[in-house]
Amino acid sequence: MKLAGREKLILTAGGVAIALLLFFQFGLSPALGRLKTLDRLVGQKERDVQEMKALRETYLSRKAVMEEMNHSLSQRGKDFAIFSFLEDLAIKAGVKSNIVYMKPALSTSSELYRESSVEMKLEGIALQQLIQYLYQIEQAPQTLRIRRLLIKPRLGNPDILDITFLVSTFYLLEKTS
Repeated sequence: MKLAGREKLILTAGGVAIALLLFFQFGLSPALGRLKTLDRLVGQKERDVQEMKALRETYLSRKAVMEEMNHSLSQRGKDFAIFSFLEDLAIKAGVKSNIVYMKPALSTSSELYRESSVEMKLEGIALQQLIQYLYQIEQAPQTLRIRRLLIKPRLGNPDILDITFLVSTFYLLEKTS
């Protein structure tokens, strides 16, 4: 069967149109869809990388704090006793006679540390003496911290205070191999 020039042109144009349609449907369209998906994933992965960088910075800063604390606690020595240390500071601050009691509080432990706490009550102390004593506790190189503080002024003389507070410190636990 012989086709005329016009029929050949129509068949060729139809074949090209079908070829282009198939190329678009099975080649170009999936590739464009994949590119769109990859563009979205690139944005998500960039956010993930930023989050990982932020987490890394947080980790490094906390690791530095832990190393500093480990160094501080190891320099303190194994014979450190929080009771006697607080009593020595009270003598230096001139508030030893104001101590009503010092009693151990519940301590907690983790894999690396044991926290030990002492509850103290001081009565009849002036604000300046209290500030000096608390400052010595907070600034001590022995890694002490004041966890709770309750200050009550006396009814008859509000310049005289009664104080109850909790001081804690950490001890390094021995590493077992």
